[in-house]
Amino acid sequence: MKFLKSDFFDISLTKKICLSGILMALIIIFNKVLAVNYIIPFARISFGSIALIIFTSITLGPIYGLIIAGGADIIGYFLFDASSFGWFPQITLTYVVMGFVPFFLYKFVTLIKNKKLIMAVEYSFFAVILALITIFFLTSKEINLVTSVRTLELYERILYPSLAFLFFVSIVIFNTLIDKKVKNDDIDINIYQISFIVFIVEVAINLLFGGLMKAWAFGFNLLIPIYLVQAVIMFFNIPYNSYLIFVIMKASKRFIR
Repeated sequence: MKFLKSDFFDISLTKKICLSGILMALIIIFNKVLAVNYIIPFARISFGSIALIIFTSITLGPIYGLIIAGGADIIGYFLFDASSFGWFPQITLTYVVMGFVPFFLYKFVTLIKNKKLIMAVEYSFFAVILALITIFFLTSKEINLVTSVRTLELYERILYPSLAFLFFVSIVIFNTLIDKKVKNDDIDINIYQISFIVFIVEVAINLLFGGLMKAWAFGFNLLIPIYLVQAVIMFFNIPYNSYLIFVIMKASKRFIR
């Protein structure tokens, strides 16, 4: 199955297995140990695990990606999980899909050389999601949090959409500055393409599919709050993970050489 193999690294099977072990360990650390865990019961802010999962899928292939992502979630839960909840296979399935899909997105975006087209699609979807977040928080006075209902103060109803807007602006600025200032001669992908991959992973897998899996685990009455909270986190994740993946890809390519 040659189409499932990545040609990013020209290394032996033994080295790929060793690299897989290192990446799995790093994903566990970033996702369970160094993350901001459970600000609310169904949300976690991770500072690098999603970037590493996407990087793994792109550089080693989708089979490595799904095994490493799924294995990291299972091992990380039983070793380091800070919650009092049980293990939910639905959430592990989200990580498995997240480890499998980016490889094909990478193959797709490298065929599209038109930056303006990628930017237009990505930013248009961002604008729609931002509008939905804003409408919800401005029209709702409370949010369901599994075991309780939290009343939203006026400052919170203004703060959360404002943060989402600021992160949206940061995405545009990050993409523009990095594309102009940083050369990508070492890799065959630019920051706009990477940002688009992260965007699809965040929206389609983390937000829509992952939110559905979390609602299955915690209760479908929480589906809308889960979607909203994940959408706000997404605006932070996309610029941060896009830049991190870009840096890791450049650094690793030089290191392997």
